[in-house]
Amino acid sequence: MSFSDLKSLYKQVILDHSKHPRNNGEIESSYKLEMLNPSCGDKITVSMKLVDDIIEDIKFVGTGCSISLASASMLTEELKGLSVEKANDKIKDFLNMIMGNEFNEENLEDSISLQNISQLPARVKCATLAWKITEKILEENK
Repeated sequence: MSFSDLKSLYKQVILDHSKHPRNNGEIESSYKLEMLNPSCGDKITVSMKLVDDIIEDIKFVGTGCSISLASASMLTEELKGLSVEKANDKIKDFLNMIMGNEFNEENLEDSISLQNISQLPARVKCATLAWKITEKILEENK
């Protein structure tokens, strides 16, 4: 697959997730955290149900740009059903990817389509918002 074909595919994946976000909503009686990206106005709340160190369910609600909403949607799909340890590994790989650092490509699914965000510094906070929220929830609920 050529680079332009791959770039086009990634753009389609991002647009699909932003227009049709997965796991959109709130989980009642769950761990919940909201954060704001003041530089662009993104506001995301992640709610998560943890059972025996497994992310049994994860959802988000929010407003913001297509990058932040697509990234939140991808996060929920990729982390649901994972152990806390595997979720933390995936979060670490995603954040490393976005920062332009080394990461395990095989550990990421649709979220790999956001890899080129590292070249757009103004959009890094948009892409990482939901992931940092989730990282904080997992840290606070060890």
